[in-house]
Amino acid sequence: MIFTKQREYEAITSELSKDDTIALVSCNNCVRVAGTGGEEKMKELALRLRENGYNVRDGFLLTKACPQPYMGTVQLSPLVDTVIVLACTAGWSTANRVFPNRKVIRSLKDVGLLITDTDKGVVKIAKAFDGFEDLVGKEFEIGTGAKMETEQIEVEV
Repeated sequence: MIFTKQREYEAITSELSKDDTIALVSCNNCVRVAGTGGEEKMKELALRLRENGYNVRDGFLLTKACPQPYMGTVQLSPLVDTVIVLACTAGWSTANRVFPNRKVIRSLKDVGLLITDTDKGVVKIAKAFDGFEDLVGKEFEIGTGAKMETEQIEVEV
């Protein structure tokens, strides 16, 4: 699984125009576990964008965003010209292939590979991607991404 962090809101809106008609597409797998996607985070982003004058028309929650067959189930309105993806780079890349004539914006950045202990409600960064090496071995609460203060998963990473 991939652990993600949210991009800064201003970084996302810098790629938008108030004239854009937006659909949000969220993965409900890795990014939900990381606390950066899923239904709740999609609704939060939609609300914030609407409060700031952006035209958010639709939202789609996918079991997984990276496989093309899942992304291919999204039926965008012909009015939608912009898709904001709450998914890892693989999901964002798939959205670019499925929606080639629309602006596709990523809302998350990949941190690294994670392991989980659902009994303890914890994820641990097992391998970090460039720029996040300081997070190797760090643990976060499943579903929120809140950093854990004490080690819950004992494993060498």
